[in-house]
Amino acid sequence: MIPLVGFKRELDLQKEVVDRVAKEVMAEKKVKFAYSVGTMIEIPRGALTADEIAQTAEFFSFGPTTSPRPVWA
Repeated sequence: MIPLVGFKRELDLQKEVVDRVAKEVMAEKKVKFAYSVGTMIEIPRGALTADEIAQTAEFFSFGPTTSPRPVWA
């Protein structure tokens, strides 16, 4: 999960890094594994551009502010 994404381009750039490193690790260890790249919507800009971010994100996670009960409860 890539935290604090506000714009699609930010996630695109980080996903490139994750994909490259995953490919390197799979080649080095001679294994294959499945993984997903997503983001947590934590900042207002991320919420406003979530429709664009969703074009890259394979999943979203939302912070404690969307919890059905307060974090302190």
